[in-house]
Amino acid sequence: MNAIRYLGLIVVLLVMGCSGKDVPADIIQPHEMGNMLFEISMAEEFVNTYVARDTTKNRSAEIEKEYQKIFLLHKITEAEFRKSYDFYRSHTEIFKLMMDSLNARSQRARNELYRAEDE
Repeated sequence: MNAIRYLGLIVVLLVMGCSGKDVPADIIQPHEMGNMLFEISMAEEFVNTYVARDTTKNRSAEIEKEYQKIFLLHKITEAEFRKSYDFYRSHTEIFKLMMDSLNARSQRARNELYRAEDE
């Protein structure tokens, strides 16, 4: 299964390399940004599914805590993340490839989960 993940990454990198758009050095590079977006998605789902059930907790504050953990893990600031996110949002062809890759990654994870449940 790891080969499929690497193949997907190679395809994304090749397409991005052929797009004629280079990602500036001060922008989080596509692979790392994709990892962060995936982790953010997982964190939001965690808060919405589990933490939000606790009525003593503020959903927005809990999501912000999760974001800060991700930024700390990746050794970046929120400002660096926002700058990079804005860059990708303004370069739609790169952003679309990144989001398609994340969708494929999520689908693979779901398929693995379903396969494990069937065993």
